[in-house]
Amino acid sequence: MEEGRKLSETGVDPLSQVDEEEPSDLFDDEENVISTTTEEATTPNSLSHELDDRDLFISVSNPEKHITTMETHITYKITTKTTRSSFDSSEYAAQRRYQDFVWLRNKLEEKHPTHLIPPLPAKFIMKGMLDRFNLDFTQTRCRALHNFLDRISRHPILSFDENLRVFLTAKEFTAHRKQTDSFMSRVGGSVKSISSATTRLKERDPEFDEILNSVTQFGDKMGVLERVAERLHLEKKDLSSELKEFAPTFSLWSASEDDVIAPIMTSLSTAIESCAEAAESNSKIHEYEYMPPLREYILYSDVVKQVLKRRDGFQSQHDRVAADLQQKKEEKGNLPKSDQSYSVGALMGKSPDDVKDQKDSKLDLQIEELSKKCDDLGDKMECANANLRSDVDRWNVDKLHDMAQIFNDLADSQIQFHQQCLKAWEHILPTMQDKDPVEGYESV
Repeated sequence: MEEGRKLSETGVDPLSQVDEEEPSDLFDDEENVISTTTEEATTPNSLSHELDDRDLFISVSNPEKHITTMETHITYKITTKTTRSSFDSSEYAAQRRYQDFVWLRNKLEEKHPTHLIPPLPAKFIMKGMLDRFNLDFTQTRCRALHNFLDRISRHPILSFDENLRVFLTAKEFTAHRKQTDSFMSRVGGSVKSISSATTRLKERDPEFDEILNSVTQFGDKMGVLERVAERLHLEKKDLSSELKEFAPTFSLWSASEDDVIAPIMTSLSTAIESCAEAAESNSKIHEYEYMPPLREYILYSDVVKQVLKRRDGFQSQHDRVAADLQQKKEEKGNLPKSDQSYSVGALMGKSPDDVKDQKDSKLDLQIEELSKKCDDLGDKMECANANLRSDVDRWNVDKLHDMAQIFNDLADSQIQFHQQCLKAWEHILPTMQDKDPVEGYESV
Protein backbone atom coordinates (compact mmCIF):
# COMPACT_ATOMS: atom_id res chain seq x y z
CA MET A 1 0.00 0.00 0.00
CA GLU A 2 1.08 3.51 -0.70
CA GLU A 3 -0.03 6.71 0.91
CA GLY A 4 -2.14 8.54 -1.66
CA ARG A 5 -1.64 12.17 -2.56
CA LYS A 6 -4.32 14.80 -2.31
CA LEU A 7 -7.24 14.20 -4.67
CA SER A 8 -6.58 16.20 -7.82
CA GLU A 9 -9.14 18.30 -9.63
CA THR A 10 -10.62 16.41 -12.58
CA GLY A 11 -11.86 19.45 -14.43
CA VAL A 12 -15.17 17.67 -15.09
CA ASP A 13 -18.44 18.39 -13.36
CA PRO A 14 -19.03 15.17 -11.39
CA LEU A 15 -22.78 15.78 -11.47
CA SER A 16 -22.69 15.09 -15.19
CA GLN A 17 -21.23 11.63 -14.88
CA VAL A 18 -21.35 8.37 -13.00
CA ASP A 19 -19.36 5.31 -13.86
CA GLU A 20 -21.31 2.16 -14.62
CA GLU A 21 -19.82 -0.97 -16.20
CA GLU A 22 -19.62 -4.61 -15.45
CA PRO A 23 -16.20 -5.22 -13.83
CA SER A 24 -15.91 -8.53 -15.75
CA ASP A 25 -13.22 -10.72 -14.20
CA LEU A 26 -11.39 -7.95 -12.41
CA PHE A 27 -11.61 -9.74 -9.06
CA ASP A 28 -11.44 -13.34 -10.29
CA ASP A 29 -8.05 -13.86 -8.67
CA GLU A 30 -9.20 -12.64 -5.26
CA GLU A 31 -10.20 -15.29 -2.79
CA ASN A 32 -13.55 -15.02 -1.01
CA VAL A 33 -14.24 -11.64 -2.61
CA ILE A 34 -17.82 -10.43 -2.61
CA SER A 35 -18.43 -8.40 -5.75
CA THR A 36 -21.34 -7.00 -7.71
CA THR A 37 -21.76 -6.13 -11.34
CA THR A 38 -23.69 -3.48 -13.17
CA GLU A 39 -26.55 -5.91 -13.77
CA GLU A 40 -26.79 -6.39 -10.01
CA ALA A 41 -27.02 -2.67 -9.42
CA THR A 42 -29.06 -1.09 -12.19
CA THR A 43 -31.35 -1.94 -15.04
CA PRO A 44 -29.88 -1.73 -18.57
CA ASN A 45 -31.81 1.40 -19.56
CA SER A 46 -31.44 3.29 -16.28
CA LEU A 47 -29.80 6.65 -15.88
CA SER A 48 -28.76 7.06 -19.50
CA HIS A 49 -26.82 10.23 -18.66
CA GLU A 50 -24.24 8.18 -16.74
CA LEU A 51 -21.03 6.98 -18.33
CA ASP A 52 -20.68 3.34 -19.26
CA ASP A 53 -17.13 2.86 -17.97
CA ARG A 54 -16.32 2.43 -14.30
CA ASP A 55 -12.86 3.38 -13.08
CA LEU A 56 -13.15 2.51 -9.39
CA PHE A 57 -13.84 -0.96 -7.97
CA ILE A 58 -13.93 -1.71 -4.27
CA SER A 59 -14.50 -5.07 -2.61
CA VAL A 60 -14.78 -6.13 1.02
CA SER A 61 -13.71 -9.65 1.98
CA ASN A 62 -11.93 -11.92 4.47
CA PRO A 63 -13.30 -10.99 7.92
CA GLU A 64 -10.51 -11.56 10.44
CA LYS A 65 -10.85 -11.73 14.22
CA HIS A 66 -8.31 -9.89 16.38
CA ILE A 67 -7.98 -10.56 20.11
CA THR A 68 -6.01 -8.16 22.32
CA THR A 69 -5.80 -7.58 26.04
CA MET A 70 -8.15 -4.60 25.72
CA GLU A 71 -10.71 -5.74 23.18
CA THR A 72 -11.74 -8.18 20.48
CA HIS A 73 -12.67 -6.88 17.05
CA ILE A 74 -13.08 -7.87 13.41
CA THR A 75 -11.19 -6.35 10.49
CA TYR A 76 -12.12 -6.61 6.83
CA LYS A 77 -9.89 -6.59 3.80
CA ILE A 78 -10.62 -3.63 1.50
CA THR A 79 -9.35 -4.19 -2.04
CA THR A 80 -9.36 -1.22 -4.41
CA LYS A 81 -8.61 -1.27 -8.12
CA THR A 82 -8.75 1.97 -10.09
CA THR A 83 -7.50 3.80 -13.15
CA ARG A 84 -8.06 7.27 -11.70
CA SER A 85 -5.10 9.60 -11.89
CA SER A 86 -5.86 10.94 -8.40
CA PHE A 87 -4.58 7.64 -6.96
CA ASP A 88 -0.85 6.96 -6.82
CA SER A 89 -1.32 3.28 -7.60
CA SER A 90 -3.81 1.18 -9.52
CA GLU A 91 -4.36 -1.25 -6.67
CA TYR A 92 -4.57 -1.01 -2.88
CA ALA A 93 -5.28 -3.38 -0.02
CA ALA A 94 -6.12 -2.25 3.51
CA GLN A 95 -7.56 -3.65 6.73
CA ARG A 96 -10.46 -1.70 8.24
CA ARG A 97 -12.77 -2.35 11.16
CA TYR A 98 -16.44 -1.44 11.55
CA GLN A 99 -15.82 1.85 13.34
CA ASP A 100 -13.63 2.95 10.41
CA PHE A 101 -16.65 2.58 8.16
CA VAL A 102 -18.65 4.64 10.65
CA TRP A 103 -15.98 7.37 10.43
CA LEU A 104 -16.18 7.37 6.63
CA ARG A 105 -19.96 7.62 6.58
CA ASN A 106 -19.96 10.46 9.13
CA LYS A 107 -17.40 12.32 7.06
CA LEU A 108 -19.40 11.91 3.88
CA GLU A 109 -22.61 13.00 5.60
CA GLU A 110 -20.85 16.03 7.06
CA LYS A 111 -19.45 17.13 3.68
CA HIS A 112 -22.44 16.14 1.50
CA PRO A 113 -25.55 16.72 3.64
CA THR A 114 -27.96 16.75 0.68
CA HIS A 115 -26.72 13.52 -0.89
CA LEU A 116 -27.99 10.06 0.06
CA ILE A 117 -25.17 8.42 1.99
CA PRO A 118 -25.79 4.64 1.98
CA PRO A 119 -26.60 3.23 5.42
CA LEU A 120 -24.27 0.97 7.34
CA PRO A 121 -25.49 -2.29 8.87
CA ALA A 122 -26.61 -1.91 12.47
CA LYS A 123 -24.12 -2.71 15.22
CA PHE A 124 -26.03 -5.92 15.84
CA ILE A 125 -27.82 -7.11 12.70
CA MET A 126 -29.76 -10.00 14.17
CA LYS A 127 -32.07 -9.66 17.15
CA GLY A 128 -30.94 -11.79 20.03
CA MET A 129 -27.47 -12.17 18.57
CA LEU A 130 -25.11 -12.65 21.49
CA ASP A 131 -21.96 -13.67 19.64
CA ARG A 132 -21.19 -10.96 17.09
CA PHE A 133 -17.97 -12.76 16.16
CA ASN A 134 -19.50 -15.95 14.78
CA LEU A 135 -18.88 -16.79 11.14
CA ASP A 136 -22.43 -16.24 9.89
CA PHE A 137 -22.64 -12.81 11.50
CA THR A 138 -19.27 -11.61 10.18
CA GLN A 139 -20.00 -12.88 6.67
CA THR A 140 -23.37 -11.12 6.68
CA ARG A 141 -21.79 -7.89 7.86
CA CYS A 142 -19.02 -8.29 5.28
CA ARG A 143 -21.63 -8.43 2.50
CA ALA A 144 -23.38 -5.35 3.91
CA LEU A 145 -20.13 -3.40 4.15
CA HIS A 146 -19.28 -4.38 0.60
CA ASN A 147 -22.66 -3.06 -0.57
CA PHE A 148 -21.99 0.18 1.31
CA LEU A 149 -18.66 0.81 -0.45
CA ASP A 150 -19.92 -0.43 -3.80
CA ARG A 151 -22.77 2.09 -3.75
CA ILE A 152 -20.34 4.88 -2.88
CA SER A 153 -17.91 3.82 -5.63
CA ARG A 154 -20.72 4.10 -8.20
CA HIS A 155 -21.79 7.58 -7.03
CA PRO A 156 -20.68 10.47 -9.28
CA ILE A 157 -19.91 12.78 -6.32
CA LEU A 158 -19.19 10.61 -3.28
CA SER A 159 -16.70 8.42 -5.17
CA PHE A 160 -14.45 11.47 -5.67
CA ASP A 161 -14.47 12.50 -2.01
CA GLU A 162 -11.05 12.91 -0.41
CA ASN A 163 -12.13 11.08 2.75
CA LEU A 164 -12.95 7.99 0.69
CA ARG A 165 -9.51 8.08 -0.91
CA VAL A 166 -7.88 8.30 2.54
CA PHE A 167 -10.06 5.45 3.80
CA LEU A 168 -8.99 3.24 0.90
CA THR A 169 -5.27 4.07 0.80
CA ALA A 170 -3.94 5.37 4.13
CA LYS A 171 -1.36 3.19 5.87
CA GLU A 172 -1.81 4.68 9.33
CA PHE A 173 -5.55 5.14 9.10
CA THR A 174 -6.28 4.79 12.82
CA ALA A 175 -4.01 7.72 13.64
CA HIS A 176 -5.58 9.79 10.87
CA ARG A 177 -9.07 8.97 12.11
CA LYS A 178 -8.28 9.99 15.67
CA GLN A 179 -6.83 13.31 14.48
CA THR A 180 -10.05 14.18 12.65
CA ASP A 181 -12.55 12.73 15.14
CA SER A 182 -12.44 15.67 17.55
CA PHE A 183 -12.97 18.21 14.77
CA MET A 184 -15.75 16.14 13.26
CA SER A 185 -17.54 15.91 16.60
CA ARG A 186 -17.66 19.70 16.74
CA VAL A 187 -18.60 20.39 13.12
CA GLY A 188 -20.69 17.29 12.47
CA GLY A 189 -23.13 18.22 15.19
CA SER A 190 -24.61 20.89 12.96
CA VAL A 191 -25.53 18.27 10.35
CA LYS A 192 -27.24 16.09 12.96
CA SER A 193 -29.09 19.05 14.44
CA ILE A 194 -30.40 20.00 11.00
CA SER A 195 -31.62 16.49 10.27
CA SER A 196 -33.21 16.04 13.70
CA ALA A 197 -34.88 19.43 13.84
CA THR A 198 -38.52 19.72 12.85
CA THR A 199 -38.84 22.18 9.97
CA ARG A 200 -42.18 23.78 9.23
CA LEU A 201 -42.61 25.03 5.71
CA LYS A 202 -45.36 27.23 4.39
CA GLU A 203 -45.32 25.33 1.13
CA ARG A 204 -43.03 22.54 -0.03
CA ASP A 205 -42.56 21.76 -3.69
CA PRO A 206 -45.13 19.04 -4.58
CA GLU A 207 -42.29 17.03 -6.09
CA PHE A 208 -40.67 16.61 -2.68
CA ASP A 209 -44.01 15.99 -0.98
CA GLU A 210 -44.42 13.10 -3.38
CA ILE A 211 -40.94 11.79 -2.58
CA LEU A 212 -41.62 11.99 1.17
CA ASN A 213 -44.99 10.23 0.87
CA SER A 214 -43.51 7.55 -1.37
CA VAL A 215 -40.51 6.79 0.84
CA THR A 216 -42.69 6.84 3.98
CA GLN A 217 -45.08 4.30 2.47
CA PHE A 218 -42.16 2.19 1.28
CA GLY A 219 -40.55 2.26 4.73
CA ASP A 220 -43.83 1.27 6.38
CA LYS A 221 -44.29 -1.63 3.97
CA MET A 222 -40.72 -2.78 4.53
CA GLY A 223 -41.31 -2.63 8.28
CA VAL A 224 -44.33 -4.92 7.92
CA LEU A 225 -42.33 -7.19 5.64
CA GLU A 226 -39.51 -7.38 8.18
CA ARG A 227 -41.90 -8.32 10.99
CA VAL A 228 -43.44 -11.06 8.83
CA ALA A 229 -39.94 -12.26 7.90
CA GLU A 230 -39.00 -12.45 11.59
CA ARG A 231 -42.06 -14.57 12.34
CA LEU A 232 -41.26 -16.85 9.39
CA HIS A 233 -37.70 -17.19 10.62
CA LEU A 234 -38.90 -18.29 14.05
CA GLU A 235 -41.26 -20.80 12.46
CA LYS A 236 -38.47 -22.17 10.29
CA LYS A 237 -36.20 -22.54 13.33
CA ASP A 238 -39.00 -24.31 15.20
CA LEU A 239 -39.58 -26.65 12.25
CA SER A 240 -35.89 -27.54 12.13
CA SER A 241 -35.78 -28.19 15.89
CA GLU A 242 -38.93 -30.31 15.87
CA LEU A 243 -37.73 -32.39 12.94
CA LYS A 244 -34.43 -32.99 14.75
CA GLU A 245 -36.35 -34.17 17.80
CA PHE A 246 -38.75 -36.23 15.71
CA ALA A 247 -36.19 -38.18 13.65
CA PRO A 248 -34.67 -40.27 16.50
CA THR A 249 -38.14 -41.55 17.41
CA PHE A 250 -38.16 -43.90 14.42
CA SER A 251 -34.56 -45.05 14.83
CA LEU A 252 -35.24 -45.91 18.47
CA TRP A 253 -38.48 -47.59 17.48
CA SER A 254 -36.67 -49.75 14.91
CA ALA A 255 -34.63 -51.41 17.65
CA SER A 256 -37.76 -53.10 19.00
CA GLU A 257 -39.13 -54.25 15.63
CA ASP A 258 -38.38 -57.25 13.44
CA ASP A 259 -36.52 -57.32 10.14
CA VAL A 260 -39.62 -56.29 8.21
CA ILE A 261 -40.52 -53.08 10.12
CA ALA A 262 -37.04 -52.05 11.34
CA PRO A 263 -35.63 -51.01 7.91
CA ILE A 264 -38.74 -48.91 7.26
CA MET A 265 -38.37 -47.14 10.61
CA THR A 266 -34.68 -46.51 9.97
CA SER A 267 -35.43 -45.11 6.51
CA LEU A 268 -38.07 -42.79 7.94
CA SER A 269 -35.57 -41.53 10.51
CA THR A 270 -32.97 -40.90 7.79
CA ALA A 271 -35.45 -39.00 5.61
CA ILE A 272 -36.61 -36.81 8.50
CA GLU A 273 -32.99 -36.09 9.47
CA SER A 274 -32.31 -34.95 5.90
CA CYS A 275 -35.40 -32.74 6.03
CA ALA A 276 -34.21 -31.30 9.35
CA GLU A 277 -30.82 -30.43 7.82
CA ALA A 278 -32.54 -28.81 4.84
CA ALA A 279 -34.83 -26.85 7.17
CA GLU A 280 -31.86 -25.65 9.23
CA SER A 281 -30.03 -24.53 6.10
CA ASN A 282 -33.17 -22.76 4.84
CA SER A 283 -33.55 -21.01 8.20
CA LYS A 284 -29.97 -19.72 8.04
CA ILE A 285 -30.42 -18.46 4.48
CA HIS A 286 -33.57 -16.66 5.62
CA GLU A 287 -31.79 -15.10 8.61
CA TYR A 288 -28.46 -14.17 7.07
CA GLU A 289 -29.29 -13.54 3.41
CA TYR A 290 -32.96 -12.56 3.16
CA MET A 291 -33.56 -10.44 6.27
CA PRO A 292 -30.45 -8.17 6.23
CA PRO A 293 -31.32 -6.56 2.85
CA LEU A 294 -34.81 -5.80 4.17
CA ARG A 295 -33.31 -4.04 7.18
CA GLU A 296 -30.87 -2.20 4.92
CA TYR A 297 -33.73 -0.69 2.93
CA ILE A 298 -35.57 0.29 6.08
CA LEU A 299 -32.44 2.19 7.09
CA TYR A 300 -32.16 3.59 3.56
CA SER A 301 -35.71 4.94 3.83
CA ASP A 302 -34.70 6.77 7.00
CA VAL A 303 -31.69 8.22 5.16
CA VAL A 304 -33.93 9.64 2.43
CA LYS A 305 -36.21 11.23 5.02
CA GLN A 306 -33.23 12.75 6.85
CA VAL A 307 -31.91 14.30 3.63
CA LEU A 308 -35.40 15.63 2.89
CA LYS A 309 -35.34 17.32 6.29
CA ARG A 310 -32.02 18.95 5.47
CA ARG A 311 -33.36 20.08 2.14
CA ASP A 312 -36.38 21.56 3.95
CA GLY A 313 -33.95 23.34 6.27
CA PHE A 314 -32.43 25.17 3.30
CA GLN A 315 -35.88 26.14 2.06
CA SER A 316 -36.92 27.31 5.52
CA GLN A 317 -33.87 29.58 5.78
CA HIS A 318 -34.54 30.92 2.28
CA ASP A 319 -38.22 31.56 3.06
CA ARG A 320 -37.37 33.46 6.26
CA VAL A 321 -34.84 35.68 4.50
CA ALA A 322 -37.24 36.25 1.59
CA ALA A 323 -39.96 37.29 4.03
CA ASP A 324 -37.56 39.71 5.79
CA LEU A 325 -36.55 41.13 2.40
CA GLN A 326 -40.18 41.69 1.41
CA GLN A 327 -40.84 43.40 4.74
CA LYS A 328 -37.90 45.78 4.26
CA LYS A 329 -39.03 46.61 0.74
CA GLU A 330 -42.51 47.45 2.04
CA GLU A 331 -41.01 49.63 4.75
CA LYS A 332 -39.01 51.50 2.11
CA GLY A 333 -42.10 51.94 -0.04
CA ASN A 334 -44.11 53.35 2.88
CA LEU A 335 -41.28 55.58 4.12
CA PRO A 336 -42.07 58.69 1.93
CA LYS A 337 -45.66 58.79 3.24
CA SER A 338 -44.68 58.26 6.87
CA ASP A 339 -44.63 61.04 9.49
CA GLN A 340 -41.27 61.12 11.28
CA SER A 341 -42.13 64.10 13.48
CA TYR A 342 -42.48 61.91 16.54
CA SER A 343 -39.70 59.44 15.77
CA VAL A 344 -36.83 58.93 18.17
CA GLY A 345 -34.51 60.84 15.87
CA ALA A 346 -36.86 63.81 15.64
CA LEU A 347 -37.25 63.89 19.42
CA MET A 348 -33.46 64.01 19.71
CA GLY A 349 -33.37 67.16 17.56
CA LYS A 350 -33.10 65.87 14.00
CA SER A 351 -35.43 67.15 11.31
CA PRO A 352 -38.07 64.70 10.00
CA ASP A 353 -36.51 64.82 6.52
CA ASP A 354 -33.08 63.89 7.91
CA VAL A 355 -34.64 61.02 9.80
CA LYS A 356 -36.30 59.81 6.60
CA ASP A 357 -33.06 60.03 4.66
CA GLN A 358 -31.21 58.14 7.38
CA LYS A 359 -33.85 55.38 7.48
CA ASP A 360 -33.93 55.24 3.70
CA SER A 361 -30.15 54.71 3.54
CA LYS A 362 -30.32 52.08 6.26
CA LEU A 363 -33.12 50.24 4.46
CA ASP A 364 -31.13 50.30 1.22
CA LEU A 365 -28.20 48.61 2.95
CA GLN A 366 -30.47 46.04 4.60
CA ILE A 367 -32.27 45.30 1.33
CA GLU A 368 -28.96 44.87 -0.48
CA GLU A 369 -27.63 42.53 2.20
CA LEU A 370 -30.85 40.51 2.38
CA SER A 371 -31.07 40.28 -1.43
CA LYS A 372 -27.57 38.83 -1.60
CA LYS A 373 -28.29 36.43 1.24
CA CYS A 374 -31.57 35.38 -0.37
CA ASP A 375 -29.83 34.69 -3.68
CA ASP A 376 -27.12 32.63 -1.94
CA LEU A 377 -29.69 30.58 -0.05
CA GLY A 378 -31.71 30.16 -3.24
CA ASP A 379 -28.63 28.75 -4.98
CA LYS A 380 -28.00 26.38 -2.07
CA MET A 381 -31.61 25.23 -2.10
CA GLU A 382 -31.51 24.57 -5.85
CA CYS A 383 -28.27 22.65 -5.42
CA ALA A 384 -29.88 20.61 -2.64
CA ASN A 385 -32.91 19.97 -4.85
CA ALA A 386 -30.72 18.79 -7.73
CA ASN A 387 -28.64 16.53 -5.47
CA LEU A 388 -31.73 14.98 -3.91
CA ARG A 389 -33.50 14.44 -7.24
CA SER A 390 -30.48 12.75 -8.77
CA ASP A 391 -29.84 10.50 -5.79
CA VAL A 392 -33.49 9.52 -5.34
CA ASP A 393 -33.72 8.61 -9.03
CA ARG A 394 -30.61 6.45 -8.69
CA TRP A 395 -31.91 4.92 -5.46
CA ASN A 396 -35.27 4.05 -7.04
CA VAL A 397 -33.53 2.21 -9.86
CA ASP A 398 -31.33 0.26 -7.43
CA LYS A 399 -34.31 -0.38 -5.17
CA LEU A 400 -36.44 -1.93 -7.91
CA HIS A 401 -33.66 -4.26 -8.97
CA ASP A 402 -32.65 -5.16 -5.40
CA MET A 403 -36.24 -5.92 -4.37
CA ALA A 404 -36.64 -8.23 -7.37
CA GLN A 405 -33.33 -9.93 -6.51
CA ILE A 406 -34.29 -10.33 -2.84
CA PHE A 407 -37.57 -12.08 -3.65
CA ASN A 408 -36.04 -14.16 -6.44
CA ASP A 409 -33.40 -15.40 -4.00
CA LEU A 410 -36.11 -16.14 -1.42
CA ALA A 411 -38.08 -18.14 -3.99
CA ASP A 412 -34.94 -20.04 -5.01
CA SER A 413 -34.15 -20.92 -1.39
CA GLN A 414 -37.68 -22.21 -0.85
CA ILE A 415 -37.55 -24.27 -4.04
CA GLN A 416 -34.19 -25.69 -3.00
CA PHE A 417 -35.54 -26.59 0.46
CA HIS A 418 -38.56 -28.44 -0.90
CA GLN A 419 -36.46 -30.20 -3.55
CA GLN A 420 -34.08 -31.45 -0.83
CA CYS A 421 -37.02 -32.74 1.20
CA LEU A 422 -38.57 -34.37 -1.87
CA LYS A 423 -35.25 -36.02 -2.72
CA ALA A 424 -34.94 -37.35 0.85
CA TRP A 425 -38.37 -39.00 0.68
CA GLU A 426 -37.84 -40.31 -2.85
CA HIS A 427 -34.56 -41.86 -1.69
CA ILE A 428 -36.31 -44.10 0.85
CA LEU A 429 -39.21 -45.16 -1.41
CA PRO A 430 -37.41 -48.27 -2.73
CA THR A 431 -36.83 -49.43 0.85
CA MET A 432 -40.45 -48.80 1.73
CA GLN A 433 -41.65 -50.71 -1.34
CA ASP A 434 -39.23 -53.63 -0.90
CA LYS A 435 -40.22 -54.08 2.73
CA ASP A 436 -44.01 -54.24 2.47
CA PRO A 437 -45.02 -55.25 6.00
CA VAL A 438 -48.18 -57.06 4.88
CA GLU A 439 -46.33 -59.19 2.34
CA GLY A 440 -43.60 -59.87 4.87
CA TYR A 441 -45.99 -61.25 7.45
CA GLU A 442 -47.95 -63.25 4.88
CA SER A 443 -44.76 -64.95 3.71
CA VAL A 444 -43.98 -65.88 7.30
